[in-house]
Amino acid sequence: MVHKVLPFVLTVLFATTINSNAAEELLKVDETLIIQIVIFIATIFILNSLLFKPLLQLVERREELTTGRIKEAKEFERKVEQITKEYKEKLDVVRAKAMEERNEIRRQAQAAAEEIIAKAHIDAQALLEEAKAKLELEAREIRAKIKPEIEILARNMASQVLGREL
Repeated sequence: MVHKVLPFVLTVLFATTINSNAAEELLKVDETLIIQIVIFIATIFILNSLLFKPLLQLVERREELTTGRIKEAKEFERKVEQITKEYKEKLDVVRAKAMEERNEIRRQAQAAAEEIIAKAHIDAQALLEEAKAKLELEAREIRAKIKPEIEILARNMASQVLGREL
């Protein structure tokens, strides 16, 4: 459309400049002034429909897209912060649970170790008592066996010390 209107506008402007003869006629109000006003208004309408409105629409669209993208980015950022917060909370809960389970396992292990130690102590005490009883029994048996021999030895020693027979 610009290609159709532009030659017309140039022709009208050219025709108006040819008719002006002198400098004083430039300031006169006549039909050329009306033609120039009409051309000016037509140019404004043409430029408005062909240049200004599409340019303003483009600027508005760009601004809407930019604003929309900024809002979208802020929404994503808010979601990321929320997900991060939930993740940290869950991680803290899991850590606390793991710590509790680890402490419980330690308590169970310590109780089992104490139980094993107590049982070992009881077993050792029983073995010690059994060994003492065995030793005492063996000592009695040995004493019973060597008692007659001790008496014989004691008489022999007393005879040798006294120098006579008993």
